[in-house]
Amino acid sequence: MIHVCTAANRHLYRAQLREMHRQRYEIFVKSKGWNLTVKEGGEFDEGDDARAVYLMAIDENGSCYSSIRVRPADDFSMIIDRMAHYVEGDATALRDEPELWEMARWISIGADPTVAQELRIAVIEYLLDRGATQCLAIADMEVMAYAIRTGWRLRVLGPPKPYPEGGVAIALSLPIRREETVYLRNLTDRHDVFMMEIDPGAPWAGLPLPLIQSVFEAAAASARDAEEMTTLADQELRHRIELGRVA
Repeated sequence: MIHVCTAANRHLYRAQLREMHRQRYEIFVKSKGWNLTVKEGGEFDEGDDARAVYLMAIDENGSCYSSIRVRPADDFSMIIDRMAHYVEGDATALRDEPELWEMARWISIGADPTVAQELRIAVIEYLLDRGATQCLAIADMEVMAYAIRTGWRLRVLGPPKPYPEGGVAIALSLPIRREETVYLRNLTDRHDVFMMEIDPGAPWAGLPLPLIQSVFEAAAASARDAEEMTTLADQELRHRIELGRVA
């Protein structure tokens, strides 16, 4: 399942967020050699604030093994505010687009292609529900090639350019449209429900995350959409609390 971690429910994901930031350090700082901010063993940047939303794949033990950050770009954007030279023309003009978002720090631990499929679909569907129209990104050339090869129909914003640590990156925009999710789901033959968002006000929100996920997964197997899955899972979790079956 892909978990939606927002400012509202972030306290439920403390362990997973620590793990995610540590993975970012291992991949982007230690392995790639990027000059980024590190604190308490994890990598952080200006986008890791209250407006950041993390889409995370979490296994049956509660460990995060794949993630990506999405964030509104109206007040801060890595591309517009820090790497505008990767955009051909005036980068600030991108903010003329209503409901502009940006994604960053895609991590995938392991080689499960289904999780990568889920994340690619989840980014578009989550942002679509928030009224977004496009999502900016800056990516290494090999990451861009992989994303295009596996279904994202990206728009290039400028020519590839080297960065100080020795790689070559390119600025991109992912269109956020209903037809993109239909295309991607048909391409990957994924018509199931796999994105969940925990309501922090629910009486069961403090239960162990693996338990909550297992109930959502069971509900997803018979649900037609995310709303029905959430309703079924909520009913089951409330029932378990009433019966004292919370383990």
